[in-house]
Amino acid sequence: MVGPKMAENFFKNLTLTKIILTALIIRLLLLPWVYHGDVTVTYWWGKFASEFGWRGYYDWLNFGGYGRPDQPMLNIYYDWSVRQIYLFFYDIFWFLNTHISLFPSKFMQWYFINGNQILLKLPMVFSDIFLIFLSYKFFLKIFNSQKAKIIAIVLTFYLPLIYNSAVWGSGDSIINLFGLLCVYLVWQKKYISSALFFLLSILYKSSLLIWIPIIIVSLIKNNIKRTEICKATIFFLLFISLVSFPFTPLGINPLIWFFQTMLTKILPGAMPQLTANAFNFWALLYGLKPQLDEIILFGGFSARMISIVLCFIGYLIICRKLYLNYNLKNLLLSLVNISLVTFVFMTRMHERYTFPALIPLLILCFYDKKFIKYFVVLTITHLLNVYNWWWVPTIHPLEDFLSNNIVIKTISLTNLCITLLLLFFNFSIPIEADNSPIRSRNGLIKSNNSRIK
Repeated sequence: MVGPKMAENFFKNLTLTKIILTALIIRLLLLPWVYHGDVTVTYWWGKFASEFGWRGYYDWLNFGGYGRPDQPMLNIYYDWSVRQIYLFFYDIFWFLNTHISLFPSKFMQWYFINGNQILLKLPMVFSDIFLIFLSYKFFLKIFNSQKAKIIAIVLTFYLPLIYNSAVWGSGDSIINLFGLLCVYLVWQKKYISSALFFLLSILYKSSLLIWIPIIIVSLIKNNIKRTEICKATIFFLLFISLVSFPFTPLGINPLIWFFQTMLTKILPGAMPQLTANAFNFWALLYGLKPQLDEIILFGGFSARMISIVLCFIGYLIICRKLYLNYNLKNLLLSLVNISLVTFVFMTRMHERYTFPALIPLLILCFYDKKFIKYFVVLTITHLLNVYNWWWVPTIHPLEDFLSNNIVIKTISLTNLCITLLLLFFNFSIPIEADNSPIRSRNGLIKSNNSRIK
């Protein structure tokens, strides 16, 4: 039986370095296991960008069995850069293979088949590591070293984090790392830095555009000056122009091309369906059978329009409460709520899109134990959702379980209930003084009950 003394000694001897190394080893071991179709698609995007160039890339690319890219420009730069790294090492390994007889030829064969895909997934692993490191440092300032180590340990072994990055190879860790840094820096009134991280997030993948209302409320509550707004706006436009220029057809303004491309080719998504395998409100009503969200439902309105209206109402409720009761705890809860409201009520949602709610919800568990039950249930429903239809690893009883339409609707109802309960939790919090950690004059975080030494 583990006693208090043993637990105390364990945390005393446990260092951040040991935690980070454990997290890294786990993910590196899983890295070459399997490659999701998303990794295969980005492999071809990088290959096409390397061989055919960037100018007009979003307009002409539609061959090889893969559709036009539906992700922003930094995603293509990323795929291209990984391809260049792969080719660089390929030339080195090929030289060694042809000039040194002891060089293992089977490694060359393995690298040819797997090298590019592994390199595409590797930065996802490093994003996990940075997320663990920054969470540890954040908790070290706000709480204490023991709680900082606890959150680092939780994230080290947190299955959704591992599955999405090291197994699936999705970019969720990257965009959420940048998104959370953006929100934190807005809280700290460091607007240019926050703008940079927000751009890095949405120009790699536009999922966290839904956080814009929360950021706007934060800027209003911070009493941001007009000069800061002008500086941030100029930075935004210059950065977007710089990123967009290599892709822009000759004779067209990069900013105009960027907004047109985002509105017509990226934001609409590649799958205009009621639900793209998301266990949400639409799956509860219609199941997961593919169905276009243009269908007319009530009062002559399409499902797409109804979903937008529902989300808009949810956003207003969330933003109003955050404005009336602005503190760090409610800021985190607002991120959770706006992510869940979008996932549950918006059409065209994919299975992974509860992920942006998970890390802020985990942090909230340290503020209030009431959040733990929501975090545990949402973690389970997220894992079941990302496992559904991919079936990695193969677990036949679980496949049979998730193939039942009643099970799908039950999980979808669970996600809906959690969303509404947390939204009610947000709306029912009384307006009060901020009892969460606060900013000091020099920009550091400190607790009301403790000082940073």
